[in-house]
Amino acid sequence: MKQVILFFTIILCITLGIRTYLAFSGTSPFYSSDISTTTADTLPMLNIHFMDIGQGDATFVEFPDGEQMLVDCSIDNRVLEALGRNMPFYDNTIDYLVVTHPDLDHYGGCVDVMKRFDIGHIIYNGLEKPYDELWQSFQAEIQAQKAKGVEFILADHPFVWDIASTTVQFLYPDHAIPEDAHIPGLEKDVGANGTSVVIKLSYGDEDALLMGDAEEELEEYLIQTYGDQLDVDVLKMGHHGSQTASSQAYIDATSPAVAIASCGLNNKFGHPSPRVLKRFERAGTQVWRTDSAGDILVSFTTSSYHVESQF
Repeated sequence: MKQVILFFTIILCITLGIRTYLAFSGTSPFYSSDISTTTADTLPMLNIHFMDIGQGDATFVEFPDGEQMLVDCSIDNRVLEALGRNMPFYDNTIDYLVVTHPDLDHYGGCVDVMKRFDIGHIIYNGLEKPYDELWQSFQAEIQAQKAKGVEFILADHPFVWDIASTTVQFLYPDHAIPEDAHIPGLEKDVGANGTSVVIKLSYGDEDALLMGDAEEELEEYLIQTYGDQLDVDVLKMGHHGSQTASSQAYIDATSPAVAIASCGLNNKFGHPSPRVLKRFERAGTQVWRTDSAGDILVSFTTSSYHVESQF
């Protein structure tokens, strides 16, 4: 009798041992849901951080291979604190710095970024603002960066990059801004906002559109020029959600599921405009705002995306 009990005890121990091994080796049918979750979690992702820097813009992009792009730098050195929240403390490199246009709330912190980080490429629209308080410092630092071997790229025509399976399309400007700051076909001067660098990021089936301070006149030109190519999942509102941007026609053309407003809490401009918010509401678009949500992270796989507040 004792031999029978011993036999079954040995069999039970062997069975439990096999099941434990299979579970930890990832081959057990009893743990298939865990395997699926682990696989999904390790897929390479495109992460876009819409950083809370008060009234202004600073968007930090992490490509699936670890390369990084910063689009605009807020109004001053507060961008460094925002980057500190979203980058590893030991990371001192930004591969691509894009300055959409020389409004202070977009390029004010760029000198601090260039001094603090090793920059690989600088992309700028070429608009000059010689009477701006920061302009001379900005230009001097650009020259210092070029002397160090940093590549300076003038955004004066549409071009496309492939970065880690992500298609990066520079849609605008499509002409030399220093020679003519006007939107093609538009005689009136709409100012620096109408010269904004506009970027579309595509990763698999997912797309995001970064608008800088583009307003209705530039939106209309983009619709005429690109049509269905503007259809995206995530839209960063032009000009912080101002009533001069995000026209109904542009919302219809882009049909975003998610729209992001980069704006400061209780800002004096009233951004984002209640009228604009109503347009997005009617379109069924989910709106996220940095003034209420803090840093906003949109994470893309090639077939899905996830939005979360990092407040």
